[in-house]
Amino acid sequence: MMNIYKIRYPLGKLKKRFIEYHRKKNIVNVYKNFPNDSHHRLMNLRNINNGKDCFIVGNGPSLKKMDLNRLNKKHCIFFNGAFDLRRFTTPECRIHLCEDRLVFEDHQEKLNSLDGLLIYPSDLLHLIKSKNPIITEFHRGHPERKEDWPKAVDLQSKYPIFYWGGTVAYYGLQVALWMGFKNVYIIGVDLSYSIPESVIQNGSVLTSTEDDPNHYKSSYFGKGLRWHVPMPERMQKAFSKLSNKDKVNNIFNAGMGGNLNCFPRVDFTDIT
Repeated sequence: MMNIYKIRYPLGKLKKRFIEYHRKKNIVNVYKNFPNDSHHRLMNLRNINNGKDCFIVGNGPSLKKMDLNRLNKKHCIFFNGAFDLRRFTTPECRIHLCEDRLVFEDHQEKLNSLDGLLIYPSDLLHLIKSKNPIITEFHRGHPERKEDWPKAVDLQSKYPIFYWGGTVAYYGLQVALWMGFKNVYIIGVDLSYSIPESVIQNGSVLTSTEDDPNHYKSSYFGKGLRWHVPMPERMQKAFSKLSNKDKVNNIFNAGMGGNLNCFPRVDFTDIT
């Protein structure tokens, strides 16, 4: 099975690059065809929160050590299946992203029924049934071997393209920068994973048969749920690349512990 995967994965990447190349050349029409008035709404979000702070809320186990009630009335970006974390802030401050196909397939009804600001990628459009989400053009095909991987959204573009960086939190950081937040504080992005011996593996896809040891609750990727083989080194590379970009000096790690060390650390209790 792994031999088949080793062939399928690079072929899939080549297909993505071909499709994304042509979508980029035709980006105006691409955005015109998105539902939910997505382009107009996305442009209205640019710099809308200038001067305000934002929290990128990862789903790592370090969240269990933190008093998340301190997030009340603070702008927060939540991810994937972390639906219960949304309660820690008010509805008008909730932003929710999902760019993982497996998560979207396993939680399609819930992700389509959430309130608040929802931002989802274009390549999951076939799973999006609600009139609420904003659809962004989203590219995954840029080769990881390239020095400029991963790319990041052009904050001045009239037709922005957001990019994959090995983790949904990289998408979240691009959204936070697009929305113009003054300071962006990351919590719960621990970059530490273990794969239980009991998982069922099919290529890069894992299916849990027991509790999840890698997230803030054991049922996050609990029995029967699917997830991708984690690659924290790749995630670290993406974050490091963003931390070294010109004019990106407003991102901080306010989490407890973990391995995300490319952003300056601050104390969560000092900023909440």
